[in-house]
Amino acid sequence: MRPTSFFLNPQRLADRSLRARLRRALQAPFVWVGLLCGFLNIDYAYVHGDQTRVRIGRNCSTMNTLFNVISGTITVGDHTIFTHNCMVLTGTHEFVCGRRASLHKPPLQETPTEGRDIRIGSGCFIGSGTVILGNVTIGNNVIIGAGSVVSKSIPGGCFAAGVPARVICKLPDGPNA
Repeated sequence: MRPTSFFLNPQRLADRSLRARLRRALQAPFVWVGLLCGFLNIDYAYVHGDQTRVRIGRNCSTMNTLFNVISGTITVGDHTIFTHNCMVLTGTHEFVCGRRASLHKPPLQETPTEGRDIRIGSGCFIGSGTVILGNVTIGNNVIIGAGSVVSKSIPGGCFAAGVPARVICKLPDGPNA
């Protein structure tokens, strides 16, 4: 595992007191040892690409989530939970006549740098092993079933699952519904 500055979900560190930040910094070496020993149930995320292209809201959990921002930006609303081993991928590769664009004569750009943004609303729950492919929007208060592949936009307030993910049912509007 190579070191990364996107360690222990630093987007959430902005709201912590100085004491909490110091405690987190002292715990960091022990967390790295745990990760190297194979304990993957530590809340951390990895960003492939420019870290400024990821915007994570307040009180989010990104348990072992991979964010690929090579071809766009990722925006996550407040109170959204990613469970184990999710992948949020903006990256894609271009093909010309069935061949990778970089193998074309003359070589063409294979990986676009923008246009495949992913927007995830507030209050969402993303099940384990879910893959979210760019260019999609997931509305507020959506539950995505484990192992789903989200390749199209999903409206708010529903449960979606499957490969590819599709809306299974609309969720009730509140706790007393």
